[in-house]
Amino acid sequence: MSVTQPKFSIIVCSVKPEMAKALSDNIRSTIGVEYEMIIFDNRQAGKGICAVYNECAERAAGEYLLFVHEDVAFHTEGWGRVIGEKLSERSCGVIGFAGSAAKYGYDYGWQGVKHFTHKNYIIGCKHKGGKVRQSAHTQDFMPVVCLDGMCLFVRKEVWAECRFDDDIFRGFHSYDTDFTTHTHSVGYTNYVCHSVRFEHFSLGSFSVAWYESVKLYLAKWGVSLPMRAEGVSEAEVRRYAVASEAIALKRLIKARILDKQEARSRVLGFAKRHPLSILSVGLIAKYISKYAKV
Repeated sequence: MSVTQPKFSIIVCSVKPEMAKALSDNIRSTIGVEYEMIIFDNRQAGKGICAVYNECAERAAGEYLLFVHEDVAFHTEGWGRVIGEKLSERSCGVIGFAGSAAKYGYDYGWQGVKHFTHKNYIIGCKHKGGKVRQSAHTQDFMPVVCLDGMCLFVRKEVWAECRFDDDIFRGFHSYDTDFTTHTHSVGYTNYVCHSVRFEHFSLGSFSVAWYESVKLYLAKWGVSLPMRAEGVSEAEVRRYAVASEAIALKRLIKARILDKQEARSRVLGFAKRHPLSILSVGLIAKYISKYAKV
């Protein structure tokens, strides 16, 4: 590594050294600018990801930070120059590869209705066969409210203003939604990048631990929601509010995170408020298929 001042500090919370090594090799061959790697071996420490990220960012020497999972790869040569140019804009907050242009106060993560979802990455896990997840877009950087945490670029000064909340989020979920909601809330513009090719080798999952973190997120941000990104109108937010609620509930039912009684109560409540909606029919059908034998 060069002894000159690094442009990027790349921060990884690692539990699989072989993956961290592969990522380091990939970055060395593709980034195209000066950088440093900060790999925190969390196998013994067992710290929450917010604590790890804040600790590593404090000692980072780079002007730009990249908080990234270890099971990823970059496929665009010189991506450091592309991302660095956008990060240099004073209004720029966080850049990633998947996010939503609207965030509602329903119990889901960054993912919302398709209308507001922007994404540009490859799912590299075997059972997905290298499937490209790419939304329709009209520009290289699409404004969003919140981002998926598989890859988060941010200027160090913005991180310092909006540090990861390691008091509330002590595990490995919702840290990304919280951090990017924070940067959006104080006036920065977050983006999904469509001009760099990026691959993620695993899928996220819905679990009880994830759900508990979502409830913490809503307790913190609920009164400020919904939020919308640049280019999204209030009318659009109102138009998709019911669908957003239905999608959140459908995901909870599909993963059987809710117990049978709570799921039934929520589905019936939704159906009473929206009796003629096809969404109500779909939720009832999903509930029956998941809980009929419980």
